[in-house]
Amino acid sequence: MACANELVLFPLEREVLAASQLLTERSDWNSRLYVAWGLRQLNSPGALALATALQQELEREVEQVAFVDPAALASMRGRLHLVRGEVAMLMMRLDEAQQSLASARSEFEAHPNPTGQADLSWLQSCVHFDRGEVDAQRDAMQSAVDWADQALDAERQLFYRAALARSDLFRDFELASATWSEQLPQSAEGLTAQSTAAVADYRALENGLASNYVEAARWLDLSFEASLESGQTRRAINVASNQGYTYTNISDFEAALAWLKKGLALARKVRWPGAIGLCLAQTGEALRRVGQTESARDLLRECLQTLSQHPQNRTVMMALNYLGQTELDEGHYDVALKHFEQLGERERQSHASDMLSDVVLGRARALMHLNRLDEARMVALDAAKVAASQQQKVTLVELRQVLAEIERRSGAAPEVVLNWLNLALEQAQALEGFQAPASLLDAAAEALSHADRPQEAYAMARRAAVARQASWSTASKHGRQQVEMARNERQHARALAHAKETRLNKLQGAHEDLQQLVVLSRELWRQRSPGMIFNALGRALRSVLGIELLAVYRRDPSDQTLLLGESSKGEHEGLGLSIALNDPHSPCAACSRDWGERQLPLASGATRLFAPMVGDDDSPGVLVLELPAGQVWATREQGLLRHLSTDAALAFKRAAAGA
Repeated sequence: MACANELVLFPLEREVLAASQLLTERSDWNSRLYVAWGLRQLNSPGALALATALQQELEREVEQVAFVDPAALASMRGRLHLVRGEVAMLMMRLDEAQQSLASARSEFEAHPNPTGQADLSWLQSCVHFDRGEVDAQRDAMQSAVDWADQALDAERQLFYRAALARSDLFRDFELASATWSEQLPQSAEGLTAQSTAAVADYRALENGLASNYVEAARWLDLSFEASLESGQTRRAINVASNQGYTYTNISDFEAALAWLKKGLALARKVRWPGAIGLCLAQTGEALRRVGQTESARDLLRECLQTLSQHPQNRTVMMALNYLGQTELDEGHYDVALKHFEQLGERERQSHASDMLSDVVLGRARALMHLNRLDEARMVALDAAKVAASQQQKVTLVELRQVLAEIERRSGAAPEVVLNWLNLALEQAQALEGFQAPASLLDAAAEALSHADRPQEAYAMARRAAVARQASWSTASKHGRQQVEMARNERQHARALAHAKETRLNKLQGAHEDLQQLVVLSRELWRQRSPGMIFNALGRALRSVLGIELLAVYRRDPSDQTLLLGESSKGEHEGLGLSIALNDPHSPCAACSRDWGERQLPLASGATRLFAPMVGDDDSPGVLVLELPAGQVWATREQGLLRHLSTDAALAFKRAAAGA
């Protein structure tokens, strides 16, 4: 028996679940490996149980293993170690995951397997990411790309490049965007669900970091659907959380909380600490933005507690940032400054350049409120340069508002304060879907009043009041509508593609059935005795239709009686040795008389089937079969049975003539 050598990185969810329904204790090793591999994020406990059982069987079945190709066996063992490693990684048992990866590496190195090495390197990068080891994470991700290139696996080449590009955006946005933006597809048209999820995730982050939030939301919506379809549950949870953050940034808090709840529901279902922590962090930030600081603080502290064993984890850094902002909102400026200084140390260690502006913005605000105005001004000006270089436009809005407040507290002229506020307002108005915060409008109204511009101050104050009352702006509603329109268009396109795929699958299925019938017909024709024909027909029906052949009845020379020929059952199963053709109560006799199929439900839940065996004469015999409970029996199955029964009738007739 051959072992499966290569597997799709993320098989479609529906295919994996369908395959899992067909598994039995007698299923072959390939089938069990495929399901274990496909379930690793769909059902981690189930995947782990399957992988463990199969590993134990490989160790136990020494004689059977001896006949398997060593390279294929190493590939299977390596894959099983990867399943165990990924499940451990998802549960944040990173040392255990590392041990499984080492075992997998030994298998793949013993018998070169570029595809296996690519998947191993990707999983290694995930472990490094969860530890906050960003340099090692990038090296491992680059290794995954190199192995995929060596394997000439186009799907993995694209998937791993998108993952590498996304991680590079966090390190240096400008360089990464210049390097990768033209290399990766500009749309998801023609991509598999696996690749769509990865490419859309990259495009979403690229737009999000550039403060193009409406476009980011469109890509995240696409990535979420593709992630669920391809069984990438971890990415689906992350995408839902990031979508919540995206809507938070355009002040659409209703949509934000809906997405965050969706992500948290998925995370609590799978019970992965890292996923739960991310959802807690993003939900805490959304609650802070709508003024629920106590609830926000509770969620953020729960996040930090959940990931306390992994202080360098990126989610921990995000939670520290949001917790610092929460303490600022509550007026706990010393505590907030400590959070931001701690975050700064971790940012430098992790090279997370996208968080640098968060660090300096938080420090500037804390220093300002502590009346350390010169320090605050210097930090804010440096932060503005960083935000401008990294295209963090929303951060620029916030920094300019902070600089205006620093100048106001320093006693600067109203025109100086207004200059910074006007720059902030201009930046806010230039962002699609972004709503200028009420605090910025309030500050502008106050500055205009101090500058003796009462009419403009009154108009600005009214704008602030409207902004406070609105749960989201017209612009953010428009952004949500655009996302909904894009989703509807994709669903329509997917329905058309599904219909086309269904037609192609039917044609392909018919072609495969025809090929299989040709092979089985030849097998029946090669048999020389009725007993051998019966056995070959039984094997064919079992393999093609999953039904059992119990017996064959043929008419006697008088054409008045059906005689039991070959059988796998006896009279104790209710199969008589002979049946009068005119017996009104016998479904077998009725089947032979009118050439029509008969079904008889059994107490066990199975169904006994009587099917005519029509050859080249008008005296059909009868096949007695048994359908398992719940077995599908429709037009396709009936057609295949008619074809095989006709071949069998001709084979039986030839065998009788030659006797």
